[in-house]
Amino acid sequence: MEYFLVQLLPAVPIGYGVLQVMALRRWHGRFRLAAAVPLLGWAAWLANLIRDLSIDPTSHNLFPFEILIGVVAALVYLALLAIFRRLLL
Repeated sequence: MEYFLVQLLPAVPIGYGVLQVMALRRWHGRFRLAAAVPLLGWAAWLANLIRDLSIDPTSHNLFPFEILIGVVAALVYLALLAIFRRLLL
């Protein structure tokens, strides 16, 4: 069972990407802007990753875990935003 869950880990960022694109395509107005907020965080993370790797190539050896943490945070944000949108509309 645990091995099966480990195999599903790569699907989490892929699923997040699909949900992010769906939210940006389907939502309009303020909710589309709110759905784009995690992309700012990803852009900042990527800029930091590039800067750090240019200084020390070994500085982000565990970057897959950084990605998973960011994906979980963004999924929670999008889920709360979807619930708020559903209650408001």
